[in-house]
Amino acid sequence: MNQSRLRLAALVSATVLLSAGTAAAGAQTSHGRTYYVSSSGSDTHSGSASAPFEHIQKCAAVMTAGDTCEIASGTYHESITPAHQGTAQARITYRAAPGAGVTVDGTDPVSGWSKVTDDDLSRLKSHDTTIEGSAFASAVGDGHVYQATATLNPELPGNQVFVDGAMSIEAQWPYPGDNPLDPHWATAESGTQNSLSDTALTQPEGFWKGARLTARNWFVTETAKVTASSVGSLTADSLPNCISLSPNQKTTYSLSGRLSLLGHSGEWFYDSGAHTLYAWTKDGDSPADHTVEAKQREVGFDLSGRSYTSLVGIGVRGTTIKTSATSTHDVLDRITARYVSAYNDLDPDPNMVQNPDGCAMLTAGESTSGIILNGTANSFRNSTVDWSAGNGVVVTGTDNTVSNNTITNVDYLGSYAAGINVIGSDHTITHNTVAGAGRSDLNVDDKMTGQTFAGNHISYNDFSGYNTLVTDGGAIYVCCKVDMAGSVLDHNLLHDPGLAGRGTLAPGIYLDNNVFNATVHNNVAWNGTSYGVVLFNGDTSSGDKVYNNTSGTDSRAVSFFGGTYSDMEIANNIGDTDGPANVSQTRNLPYSTDPLFTDPLNHDYSLQAGSPARSAGVVRPPATDGYRDRHPDAGAYQYGVPKWVGGSTVERTTVQAERYSDSSGVARHDAGTGSVLGNFDGGDWVKYTGVDFGNGRDWFTGSIGDDPSYSGRQFQIRVDSRTGPVIGTVTVLSTGGFDTYIPQSIPITPTKGVHDIFLVALGSSPGVANLDSFSFTRPSAPDA
Repeated sequence: MNQSRLRLAALVSATVLLSAGTAAAGAQTSHGRTYYVSSSGSDTHSGSASAPFEHIQKCAAVMTAGDTCEIASGTYHESITPAHQGTAQARITYRAAPGAGVTVDGTDPVSGWSKVTDDDLSRLKSHDTTIEGSAFASAVGDGHVYQATATLNPELPGNQVFVDGAMSIEAQWPYPGDNPLDPHWATAESGTQNSLSDTALTQPEGFWKGARLTARNWFVTETAKVTASSVGSLTADSLPNCISLSPNQKTTYSLSGRLSLLGHSGEWFYDSGAHTLYAWTKDGDSPADHTVEAKQREVGFDLSGRSYTSLVGIGVRGTTIKTSATSTHDVLDRITARYVSAYNDLDPDPNMVQNPDGCAMLTAGESTSGIILNGTANSFRNSTVDWSAGNGVVVTGTDNTVSNNTITNVDYLGSYAAGINVIGSDHTITHNTVAGAGRSDLNVDDKMTGQTFAGNHISYNDFSGYNTLVTDGGAIYVCCKVDMAGSVLDHNLLHDPGLAGRGTLAPGIYLDNNVFNATVHNNVAWNGTSYGVVLFNGDTSSGDKVYNNTSGTDSRAVSFFGGTYSDMEIANNIGDTDGPANVSQTRNLPYSTDPLFTDPLNHDYSLQAGSPARSAGVVRPPATDGYRDRHPDAGAYQYGVPKWVGGSTVERTTVQAERYSDSSGVARHDAGTGSVLGNFDGGDWVKYTGVDFGNGRDWFTGSIGDDPSYSGRQFQIRVDSRTGPVIGTVTVLSTGGFDTYIPQSIPITPTKGVHDIFLVALGSSPGVANLDSFSFTRPSAPDA
């Protein structure tokens, strides 16, 4: 019997180092000076606790090695570029004050709103013939559209507008709804390489010329300017020669870039030539009665060329954080990031290293979006990322670590951006949760990383909600002709693909087009992964080792599409394993044999005492290290060994929404998930007594349902009374129906202790939301 405990010991050591490193990020600066920042301060002050600076950048300008910048609660509309860096013995640290909610905001307010008048409309028509008879003209006639003078940053890759803290939708046809991960687009009836036909295109010849076409086929999205249009068709000559608009499966599309398309509440349009922002609020009232903000800064914290610098407990919104190739030993810890990247055009990534197939547009945003962790020996950990047109985080360079993060609602344009995009070598990607991506949760692309992906360790992650917009991706996707060269994919949970992936091509790990020398072991997949834990696709491949993986609900564990394979072994897996005759298949437990999982209904795929998978395997290190039976067990869990856990770890307080202690106006009813809170209309409220926030919570997630015709309503989270402090405001996205529930999240004011909680629906309109449950969380790593 093998008594090795190496793998378990390594995991324990990694956890200890993570905790120690988090504490060290702040401790090493104790001998330096501490400066203070408050939004009520002044940059003419000394920066002391009693005379704080007003801007974080003032700290960044004066701090030297060993110094700390402590930041009070507030929203800071600025971009910070440190003048100096720390050393190995004396880090520079930027941190939120104890209990403070700090946000570096990439937006600025837009004010000076006035209603678009008939005279304004006449003037606009004289310059744009598409406005006559348009939805915009009708909306102006009904008094819904307002305008404000604004100069948005022309250097941004895309504009972004927020109303009362929620992202608003750029005007487009057809109106897509307010959830970019579930857009309602038009569907082409036929097409060619660069044109499509649709009887819904009733506009006259030339109407669409110059508009932006965004088209989505079965595996990716592409954009181009329309060069010609007529009734029922349009052409975009600049589309790449990658895949045509012919809907062999399905091509959906939208059209944008025209003021005449602003014809629905909740939309905006920016005229860059006239420096004018147009908006139609959800309720059709003046934007002056709301907080309207437009993105102005792409990078909130720029650590390019800076080393030994820590950011601790800081939020960013409508902007991102970046390091560069020369940054080393930087630590991003307890970051709360929302709407980190926004862009409209899917252009080739400027850092693409090869383009063997003419599909360069696939790389859009791969190295330039999300939290950008570049350089050597940098860390991004214990953080939350929510909403990005591109990546949640991209890790590039060498020997960087991404650990214990929760990443949601990313790649809402559906390119090869991902929850985590990995470029370079010797990175560690561990204990992260990614849920909700347009394509893949984790992506490795030869166009960006080249043909060698060496020494990377992707382990103990929880990946779900992938393939939400397109298919032909995976929870983990690697392509093409890539030598994995010692990279390992192990101990990952892979499950529940998104809307587009359900019932189609949605493997847990997709090794596409000649990926070779891959080691894949101890992964678990369930619920609609179609081709199982691992899919190999096409061309040739060799040197792959696939050991001890478990397919929990789907019949296949390992699948092959065509190609020629050699020097490969598939051993100790639970689930069917197909493959060519020259692929070695050793001791795999077929789907027809019940493995007797411990609790499959709750996705516990460890083994019962009587499981036929026990002692059914062969020794295959490191997959079988630490086994306790006579021989190794098949599958991802060795019997009698403590069950490994994947994904990020958070401190969580969960409340069932229907278990309120007092209320006004609401009602309980049964849904597919059990009893839920319903009839939650404007003016209603519910109370929950004695909710325990422990030592602190900074994030709210609700399982929320809402009908498309009612989306965009809001409710507040208040503590201690109906009129008590507001710790967060939720703007509800459409889920397709009141009893279709999806997670919706916001950051909250850091709150600790026990409080009564009140959810208060704003306004007087019906249909704010239904709620199944909600939770308050924070990452579980120790405070820095």
